[in-house]
Amino acid sequence: MVKIDDRFREAIQAIDGALVVSCQASSGEPLNHPDHILAMSLSALNGGARALRLEGVENVRHVRAAAEKLFEGHLPIVGLTKSEIPAAEKLSSVYITASFAEAEALAEAGADFIALDATGRKRADQLSLKETIERIHNQLNLPVWADCSTFGEGIAADEAGADIISTTLFGYTEETALPKDHGPGLDLLKEFVDHIASPVILEGRIWTPEELTRAFDLGAYAVVVGSAITRPQLITERFVKAIPSRRVRMPGFKPSR
Repeated sequence: MVKIDDRFREAIQAIDGALVVSCQASSGEPLNHPDHILAMSLSALNGGARALRLEGVENVRHVRAAAEKLFEGHLPIVGLTKSEIPAAEKLSSVYITASFAEAEALAEAGADFIALDATGRKRADQLSLKETIERIHNQLNLPVWADCSTFGEGIAADEAGADIISTTLFGYTEETALPKDHGPGLDLLKEFVDHIASPVILEGRIWTPEELTRAFDLGAYAVVVGSAITRPQLITERFVKAIPSRRVRMPGFKPSR
């Protein structure tokens, strides 16, 4: 039986059985601009997504303002921030909504959920995970979306009061580090579903509709898909890697430099 806090029932029920699309672009990427994030978001919604996961206060604010003009109903937005730290440090450091101040800014911008690192690592403002969740609940009146990488982290986040438990960081911490092409954490999802009463989300490393279907079959409350839909450079890279090594270039062809 899914446990849903009465304070946040409407927001959480809005994503029941939904595809949530993560529309993000990293610093330096061509799509890293609020207008481009909005275009990706609208495209995802046109395709049937029922909610969005957005990084950055300005992106949340920009998409929320547009959604209020374009849609009659309320668009659920999962908001988060990402700290600008070297890629190598992301395995050992909190970088997703690393402080309460960042959560507060996301709430002001129009986020309906605050997604944060729930790995138990030291947070930027030195608050514990439990203290952070309590402040988000009591001061911002928003549900907390806990990004986890292991079963133990999911249990701890649930006990700390998180409203949604997600597999987001599976494969992206020192304890769980995996190659980029490793599939989603379906086994972790099943463990969460079997032991946690709160809604459980599959997020991360999902590339096929079949993986999404499998997640719902295992009991996922919702599924988040990002790169497979909104990161064209990564989609292109997968196709380029599939070119047979025996492929011979046409005579006279000179690659551009």
